[in-house]
Amino acid sequence: MDQQRQERVNVKEILEKLSPRDKIYSEIETNKIIDNVIAFFPSGEAADTSILITNLAAAIAKRAWNVCVLDFKVFYPNIYKLLDCEAMPKGRGLIKLLRSDKIDFREEISDTKYKNLYLLTPSPMDLIEEYLDFQFEDIERIIDTVKEMFDLILIDVPNNPPLEFCVSAIKHCNVGFSVWSERIDCPQNTQRFLSFIGSIGISSSKIANVILNNVQGFEYDKQIITEMGMKYIAEIPYVPSVINYALDGRVYSVDSILLDKRYQRSMERLVDLMVR
Repeated sequence: MDQQRQERVNVKEILEKLSPRDKIYSEIETNKIIDNVIAFFPSGEAADTSILITNLAAAIAKRAWNVCVLDFKVFYPNIYKLLDCEAMPKGRGLIKLLRSDKIDFREEISDTKYKNLYLLTPSPMDLIEEYLDFQFEDIERIIDTVKEMFDLILIDVPNNPPLEFCVSAIKHCNVGFSVWSERIDCPQNTQRFLSFIGSIGISSSKIANVILNNVQGFEYDKQIITEMGMKYIAEIPYVPSVINYALDGRVYSVDSILLDKRYQRSMERLVDLMVR
């Protein structure tokens, strides 16, 4: 118990210089279109971050915002399936843009069946080793270009801290969220990740915002979030239909005729927070 408490204290020390919540979101308000890059980091295997992002992105796009989702899970891309898009052919999409700064981005960004919602994704046919040689500068160029093309950019960050695509997304996002589930590994995983990015000179303040996803009402100690010096931003209830829709390539938040009221309220609050 003493060791666990000491770990919490250590994390709190890392995050002592966090910006107040109002300051973080005032950045979104004042830097719209220019700096609206929002990253989502999964802190556990059960966080279902990709499904959360697609529901959030479609809900924001429904409000007439031009939204682009960047799937940086280069080893295992899945957003294209959740949005019912055709897979990019081998060598197309994200990897083609990374390899050359002469490519027209519009040719590599996928339209979706949802108005105002677009996707930049790796091809699932690309070899894993093809993504190991890209530098931070390559990824930064992608983010900088895409954020000038859309009102809002949502990045699905891979839970792979040593990978450039993970670190660069956090470094260059305007605001970030750690997505938790009601699992015991989330606090520890978050602590280790924040410690790592801090050790390489990246501010941990932007990612110290927690969204608790798939809440089922377990006796989960939510107090640990504030004890770690983090901000408890939102919780999204577990609704089986959200998963069922995702399995069918549909987005529950906009495709369902009968939305779960708890889910609808939670999603609307989160959307309001992003695009107020």
